[in-house]
Amino acid sequence: MCKLNIIESIIIVLGLLVFWLGSEVAVIKQQLPWLQFAGLIVVFVTGLADAIYRVVTKRSFFK
Repeated sequence: MCKLNIIESIIIVLGLLVFWLGSEVAVIKQQLPWLQFAGLIVVFVTGLADAIYRVVTKRSFFK
């Protein structure tokens, strides 16, 4: 479970980094306007998958 949390955290950080790059770097914002949304989708899907996993396996969010 600890390894899964580390991998999930890395994916979320990468998604936030992609979102930041898509919104702050002018060249990327012009060439790839969808990159900002892709970063948000990665963060959202990762969080949703973790929540579903915890509900299905009946693991607490607070442990």
